[in-house]
Amino acid sequence: MTEEPTTRISNLLQGKVAIVSGIGPGLGRQAALALAAHGADLVLGARKQASLDAVAEEVAAIGAKVVTRSTDITDQAQCDALAAAGAEAFGHVDVLVNNAFRFDVFQSFDNVDIDQWEKITSTNVFGTLKMCKAVVPHLKAAGGGSIVNIASMAARKPPILQGGYATSKGGLLTATKVLAGELGAAHIRVNAVVPGWMAGPSVDMYLQMTAQSRGISEEEVLQELCEPVPLGMIPSDREVAGTIVFLASSLSAAITGQAIDTNGGELMV
Repeated sequence: MTEEPTTRISNLLQGKVAIVSGIGPGLGRQAALALAAHGADLVLGARKQASLDAVAEEVAAIGAKVVTRSTDITDQAQCDALAAAGAEAFGHVDVLVNNAFRFDVFQSFDNVDIDQWEKITSTNVFGTLKMCKAVVPHLKAAGGGSIVNIASMAARKPPILQGGYATSKGGLLTATKVLAGELGAAHIRVNAVVPGWMAGPSVDMYLQMTAQSRGISEEEVLQELCEPVPLGMIPSDREVAGTIVFLASSLSAAITGQAIDTNGGELMV
């Protein structure tokens, strides 16, 4: 199905500057487009410059200003440079969306090289914290702001063979509460979005691989994923991006330290 182009929707985030890490073909891209559609200017970070260039072009087409910088979030200096690039370009920073992450190695605890779990945690927890460390001084200088961490339903319902990823995202949920408590006095809100299955490039690949390995259609695999979801569908990455916009905006001014599940009701907490 062809995706409809994103256009300017509102001025909800007019005058705001948002940093988004982990720009790629999935949620990072959709978050950037959604923030731009509601009036924000963007600072985009990712390891691959080609991904940054492609999304920056789309963001600019909406009418937003955008700067990019190749960034590995496990490197504090690179995180600092991304934050500084945003402040230099726009004079202030108001929002940080921590989307960058590392996939699991899909091995059981018995079989995995535990160093692999450490690498996952290094990115998903400590890399996120390094981005926060880089951006918080700029948020304080702006009089406050919003940090949105992208967690996962894997932390709530750990899948088999994804223990490293689930453990890291559980740590991220705890870190979200810690930062919310410590940074609240500076008017910095810290929340998490918790997607489950999310329609987009990653799930498309999963559907194809699973269908081929089991000898069934992709539609049948998708139906299995949707069956336990009360809404009868798995949210798209574009729909999850809407929750990011909400947490970035003044509409959520009284919300901090929360984890908002965006899984169509598959898991209710």
